[in-house]
Amino acid sequence: MIAMSLETASHHYGAYFAELSYPERRAAMRYIDELSQRYPELASKATAGPGNEGTVYVYAPVPAEDDQNIDIYEASSGVAIEILLASGS
Repeated sequence: MIAMSLETASHHYGAYFAELSYPERRAAMRYIDELSQRYPELASKATAGPGNEGTVYVYAPVPAEDDQNIDIYEASSGVAIEILLASGS
């Protein structure tokens, strides 16, 4: 579960995190928390901010190695779908 307060998270998740609404912050934190269970080295460097048309962007450095890159993108898209289905949005 989300162990960090939103105030603390603002400093940890980058300069644009504070521009997100409360529900968007919680979704970004949940996404990064889920990602950290699978790829802690990526999640520790992740930042979040507003995207286009209500989208929340989470930026994480993904290794250039193709097989690992594909695994990370598949896992992270699965997490995003789980969050979307749970939120009903």
